[in-house]
Amino acid sequence: MKKLITGSLTVSLLIGFGLNGEAIDKQKTISSQQVEHAKALPTFHGSYIGAPMKGRFDEEGFDVWYMDAADFITDGTHLEFELDWDVYGTIFTSKADADAGRVYDRYFQRNDETMYFPLSWKGRQYLILEGSPGDTYSVPFSVSRYEPVDLTKGSSVTTKASTALIVKTKSGKMRASSVGAKSVQSLAPELRLEKLTYRSAAEANQAKQKLEQSSSTAYVEYDTPVQAFGADAFKHHQWSLLNTGQKKGLKGADIGFTAMQKRIAKKKQSTTLVAVIDSGVNPSYADFAGKVRMDLGYDFVNRSKTAWDDNGHGSHVAGIIAAGSDNTYGMTGISAKASIIPIKILDESGAGYTSDLVSGINHAVKKGAKVINLSLGGYASSKSVESALAYAKSKNVLVVAASGNEAKKALSYPARSKYVLSVGATGRTDKRASFSNYGTGLDLVAPGVSIPSYLADGELAFASGTSMAAPHVAAVASVLYSLKPTIKATDVESILKKSAKDLGSKGYDTTYGSGRLNADKAASYIK
Repeated sequence: MKKLITGSLTVSLLIGFGLNGEAIDKQKTISSQQVEHAKALPTFHGSYIGAPMKGRFDEEGFDVWYMDAADFITDGTHLEFELDWDVYGTIFTSKADADAGRVYDRYFQRNDETMYFPLSWKGRQYLILEGSPGDTYSVPFSVSRYEPVDLTKGSSVTTKASTALIVKTKSGKMRASSVGAKSVQSLAPELRLEKLTYRSAAEANQAKQKLEQSSSTAYVEYDTPVQAFGADAFKHHQWSLLNTGQKKGLKGADIGFTAMQKRIAKKKQSTTLVAVIDSGVNPSYADFAGKVRMDLGYDFVNRSKTAWDDNGHGSHVAGIIAAGSDNTYGMTGISAKASIIPIKILDESGAGYTSDLVSGINHAVKKGAKVINLSLGGYASSKSVESALAYAKSKNVLVVAASGNEAKKALSYPARSKYVLSVGATGRTDKRASFSNYGTGLDLVAPGVSIPSYLADGELAFASGTSMAAPHVAAVASVLYSLKPTIKATDVESILKKSAKDLGSKGYDTTYGSGRLNADKAASYIK
């Protein structure tokens, strides 16, 4: 959900669209020079209420302040600005965003209300106040502590007949003219996979029938939908890392993170690349500094080299895996040495297609990922995705996939693929989450209820789903790789299974698989 305002000049107060798509119509603009001469927001410690910001609007009706989240993060999680009916405010998370006119909808003030701004960003932020030219103003501000947003809604995908096909040829390259395709896209040359797009579902259906009869076709399938499955400031909320029985939980029903940290503290670790194939990642947070390899990522939705998150799901997943720890910001990630490769295949609504999933897997392998996290899926199996997953496994890459959130005794796809490590979700008492899919092929379970992490716009939010469980496993897998870079993916999978805490029926069962993830015990296998 990250649609940014774009202005034709320098700053956001122009016609544009906010986070949720509403039109924003401000007729004034402000120059880059005004931003450069911004005043520093007064800093204070030991008190949550600062001196009011006082000033006078210039001849164009603007006044500009700057702040550094680092100056306030030890005192709280959010800044609050009490804006009156005659004072409007807009906050930019960086000077680059201010110069380009990009702002998150949550931080564009419209009415007489308090503006809440999370202290999760790195670098310098800018507050632009607008009022009547020449008027004086006084804006009280304070620092407050808040719990993460309670995010419970799931993504949905509107199912409609596909107008695209995925074709695997036996040899050579498929020619669009031979089957009347509007366009042909190469998905994975190594696997001889192409996407053929048609003007209508009826044309796609006719072409599918012709291709199935062709001797050069290995297989053809529709391009079907996939979707998202739904002392740091917030560390005490991360029950999955340390469960003390808080909020009616079961003491010890966590992944053994604290014990794992102690076990590996003095061991040599190397950086491990983890591909998050999702809705992209917002790399701007202080917790993500040096953690997100935007240079290695790709946006297959918009065909862009920058895989920026406009939904929030991918950032939430990435935070669970790799957020910085013990830096006073936000939360703690599980894998200190993980670097995230953001690969965007889900759009702003959390929906995508198998063709982009194939491309995303292929891209992750080429860029050197050791672990791929797939917190997404659909109903239909796909031969093209199977080909991509088999390719990843042949390159010694571990693919971790969420089991799905339909409470079914059947795994979603690709979780049910033989080439992935499938993960279901548990809650605070080590019981299967009511929404978590289970059944034949389930490998592991991990915490997936009320897990805090980042959204696309800097807020932290509680989210539940197997989407949250899978990155717990991917993160611990990356820890094993960091301890022993030459380890095989099959050995990582084996260790994760045999080290898991047995739940349910003794031994393997289809409700909990091999058991609940145990990070400390898994790390103990690496000598």
